[in-house]
Amino acid sequence: MTTLQEIFEILKDLKQNLITVHGPNPVFPHPNKEETLARIEDYIILVVAAISRGDWPLQLPIHGSDEMMTWKLAKQRRKCLLLFHLLAKSHALLRTNTTSTKRDIYYEDVSLWGSQPVLDSMVTQMTKLLNIPRCCLNIGATSKGLVAGSLNFLDGDGKLIDCQTPTGILIPNDVEKLSQFRSKAHLVLVVEKDSTFQKLIDDKIERFIGDCILITGKGYPDVNTRRFLRRLWDELQLPPLALVDADPHGISILAVYRFGSQNLEDIEHLSTPQLRYIGLQPSDIEALQIPDEAKLPLTQRDRSLVDTLASRPFITQNQLLHDQQLLRLRRLDCKVEIQGLTKIHPQFLSRTYLPAKIQSMSWM
Repeated sequence: MTTLQEIFEILKDLKQNLITVHGPNPVFPHPNKEETLARIEDYIILVVAAISRGDWPLQLPIHGSDEMMTWKLAKQRRKCLLLFHLLAKSHALLRTNTTSTKRDIYYEDVSLWGSQPVLDSMVTQMTKLLNIPRCCLNIGATSKGLVAGSLNFLDGDGKLIDCQTPTGILIPNDVEKLSQFRSKAHLVLVVEKDSTFQKLIDDKIERFIGDCILITGKGYPDVNTRRFLRRLWDELQLPPLALVDADPHGISILAVYRFGSQNLEDIEHLSTPQLRYIGLQPSDIEALQIPDEAKLPLTQRDRSLVDTLASRPFITQNQLLHDQQLLRLRRLDCKVEIQGLTKIHPQFLSRTYLPAKIQSMSWM
């Protein structure tokens, strides 16, 4: 049986290995308020000038690059006006030293935006155009992720936040303003689902793998959850391990945390390359002889996602992840959710699976 001391030594070695392999994460200085305002004003002038001239298709230079952002379809004319509105909104927020969430902006004028995804895509487009992280534009996103365990920190108002609660706490919206992180944990466990997150708390996972910090993005993580995980590594350098379903979406969620989303990683810098995949791995389906009643057949959508993931460079460059897990999943043509481990024993995940996986260093 694995002892806690053995687990601590293994995690200590993993921490040193991650520091050696990756080094410190690069720091990307953000433009100050005056620079951001000036950049927004430049683009407002460009948009107004183009509209007044009747330019179409509309082309705007992406700041700091030789690339252009182009609108040429008739139905995109309205999007240009929405972009102008959003530039003006961000400018007003910066000038008044106030912040707003995307959801708040949407509900200020529902008829203007039509739907939340329209606003979300326009914020992404504006961020790309200006080449500025959205946190510098005073436009944030409402957090949905949770954190629990051996961690406390000061929020943006200087209030002490203690994460040792029976249900976890909502990750704050102002992640950049958090400070004085303190923890006695030995690792950070990033959990795909809220239900698994809660079960680990109820099972008192710290009894089996030691003090830890639990994080869940409740599925695909939002910006604040991803940024919070990266800050935990930068501040505490605790080895982060991912616990996701043995299915294409689980691996995709792992990839978003570790490699970043394809949309904004080059601007937002939200990835945590130190994150390691501990489970549930497709290879575990056979190794653990998971009962058939816990298995679900892959859907066509699942197979398409496998093919998409298998073509991405960050996956193909990781042979263990590509060959032993992703392609194995396709060969097995089935998937298993983390909850499927309860078919073996109600507390198999906490008592046996996670301690054994850490002891055998079965991460990738």
